[in-house]
Amino acid sequence: MTSESPNALYFASLHKLFERTPALSFVKQTLEELAPGRARLALEPDDRYNNGSGCIHGGIIATVLDGVGWFACATRSEGYWLVTAEFKVNFLEVASRERVIATGELIKRGSELFHARMDARTEGGRHVATALGTYSLLPRKFQP
Repeated sequence: MTSESPNALYFASLHKLFERTPALSFVKQTLEELAPGRARLALEPDDRYNNGSGCIHGGIIATVLDGVGWFACATRSEGYWLVTAEFKVNFLEVASRERVIATGELIKRGSELFHARMDARTEGGRHVATALGTYSLLPRKFQP
């Protein structure tokens, strides 16, 4: 018998899911925190993520924001898969050669749709982007 709470076991299964996601071999992120309705990811600086001007490409930032929104919602999906239904991002500043920390927060859970707010900031505190995401609940669970 385990002494871990069901929440701790579920969050551990989310960490494993994060670690075995194939897309992360292209955009290396670290899942730094999971809590009910919240998540935090970090993107390490890597020149391969840059656009022509030497800043992190917006598509890379958007990928991290979508991921952190998904994980914030997944903490409340009871193991059911979610897919991105809608995603909007506003880019506010550029980032380069600095860690980018993305945070996500579940702002509303419906019976089939989850809504999240996400932010990306450089480690120095510059607000790089903000986003809203809607994630649709699928009728199948992922395997822990």
